[in-house]
Amino acid sequence: MIGASKATTTREYQVLSTTTITSTGTQQYTVPAGVVFVEVEMYGAGGGGGAGFLSSGRGGTVHYGGGGGGGGAYVKHRLRIADLRKDDIIRVVVGAGGSGSTSHTSAGSAGLQTQLSKHTRDDVTITTFSLIKAGGGGGGSSALQVGDAGSAGVAQNGNLTNTNGSAGTGRSSGGSAQNGNNGGAAGGPDGGSAGGGRQTSGSVVAPGSPGGGGGGGSSASGQTDGVDGEDGKVIAKAFG
Repeated sequence: MIGASKATTTREYQVLSTTTITSTGTQQYTVPAGVVFVEVEMYGAGGGGGAGFLSSGRGGTVHYGGGGGGGGAYVKHRLRIADLRKDDIIRVVVGAGGSGSTSHTSAGSAGLQTQLSKHTRDDVTITTFSLIKAGGGGGGSSALQVGDAGSAGVAQNGNLTNTNGSAGTGRSSGGSAQNGNNGGAAGGPDGGSAGGGRQTSGSVVAPGSPGGGGGGGSSASGQTDGVDGEDGKVIAKAFG
């Protein structure tokens, strides 16, 4: 989904347009007329939470709450390209949120990074951007894994702002029912909030968009799945 807002003003330059891109995968931004530079804000995707589990055996009953997924990072980068022209294409890749684990023996999946890809004109590559990216959060550990929470997404090489996400909370265990553990929040001024761990009652607080990490599953009903992390996002502002 792509939407545009009205023009506003910052310092000596006018914001000609603001474009928000939330569809995951490779997307493109078309440079409008009169541009001096473009500022691109990127949010990495959140990791999925790990599954919870109720284990019964000779050693007794042990309840496990799944670990939370990590939050995605935030990067703000200014593209001030001398020959940036109307109808040039800036390609970006928007990361998809990680899936919550559906097995107590495997972790939730990591959220994918959001990054600048390349600047093209008439299908010819002008510049390739390989290292400017907002990393996705790691997947949370599940019940029977020796592991921690989903790692925080890492911001790399923005020339204006680099803010890492927050790690989720690690798995838990005990002799009584365990709720799932919380995910991590995304970095940045509008980063998504941390997802809450799934409760033994079945209720859950979904992670915020963009880039919030999903909570872990509880020990209710033998096994409950982890919660999916949120997708990333790109915001492109054209200044002239």
